[in-house]
Amino acid sequence: MKKTILISIISCFFMLYTNAQNNVTNNTVGTNHVIKSEVLNEDRKIQIYLPPNYKDSKETYPVLYVLDGQRFFLYAVSLSQSFKQFQLTPEFIIVGINTDYPKRFQQLGDGKESFIEFIRTELRPYIDNTFRTNDETLFFGWEYGASLVFNTMLSHPTLFDAHIMASAFPIMDAIDKLYDVSTLPTNLYFSVSPDEYDVKHSAVKLDSLLSQKNINKLQWHHLKLDIEQHRSTGYPTLYHGLRNYFKYYQELQPNNLKKFINAGGLDYAYQYTKERAKRHGFSPELSLWSKFTIVRSAMRADNFYHFETLLNALNKQELIQGLMNDNRDYAISNFAAFYEKNNRYKEAIELYDLLLKKHPDSERLLSRKRDAMNALEN
Repeated sequence: MKKTILISIISCFFMLYTNAQNNVTNNTVGTNHVIKSEVLNEDRKIQIYLPPNYKDSKETYPVLYVLDGQRFFLYAVSLSQSFKQFQLTPEFIIVGINTDYPKRFQQLGDGKESFIEFIRTELRPYIDNTFRTNDETLFFGWEYGASLVFNTMLSHPTLFDAHIMASAFPIMDAIDKLYDVSTLPTNLYFSVSPDEYDVKHSAVKLDSLLSQKNINKLQWHHLKLDIEQHRSTGYPTLYHGLRNYFKYYQELQPNNLKKFINAGGLDYAYQYTKERAKRHGFSPELSLWSKFTIVRSAMRADNFYHFETLLNALNKQELIQGLMNDNRDYAISNFAAFYEKNNRYKEAIELYDLLLKKHPDSERLLSRKRDAMNALEN
């Protein structure tokens, strides 16, 4: 009995010691704010996420407003961090607008005018006056939230630069208002799953109207989510909607030769970089990486004609020297191997010689050069 008690005491001390060694902190994402809304006559809780470098910079940032923040705020934060890591979009502030069930349906439905007025006259000024925002704003909503996004676009088309809607409902009657609209200077991105009955009919109607009626300055895209259900459409829609709006932010990187050629080839590449420079301040010239990936797309397609055509069009010698100077030896080695694969041994040997000047003792390069020379002699 005494032995059992002693073992228990020792075990307790061990557990306390082990826990003392672990540093446990709260995992907090963003901050909570309460706005006393005179329009809605209630306190509105919102969540704010600032980019990691916000405090240490003087930059201004785009703002993404997310309806149903209790559901989509953390997902939006996750996306922003992933986009930052892979340089797919600029960093942006996220505003999560929380809604309560079942009150949500009334406020975003029949009470939409008041809720839009709250966003326009109270929330937007609060965000712009409190944080370093720029003039780019995006608005996302799902289901009734998407319906509010759509009605906001109709009543105040310049309040947001992009309107991202997942499974918008109800909007069937509101769509008819577009018949009287000739100019709509904004972006609209909307989605639907084929399994959503009433929602699907609204999306089909909207797609049909926009396809037939050329509304000036409106940029729009309809995303069909074949494998999603009503409750899941918000997540892929927010991802693709953000990527669509910031589509010129990513450095050009063609991975598919056929798609690249169909898009316009090098003309498309030059236009892309100029638009990227205009929108986001990058260089208007094709980067070294973009040039390499253009040529690489031909190698991946095993298309020597386009490989050689694109390589020469991009100034072969200048590109190769640039890759060497940037220590991208693997790219030169890939070019040499592709020449060799297509029985162009002389060009392959020239590239191996170039690499051997930098790596004279490389057995791998020496062996590959010998193989190419033997093939050339035969």
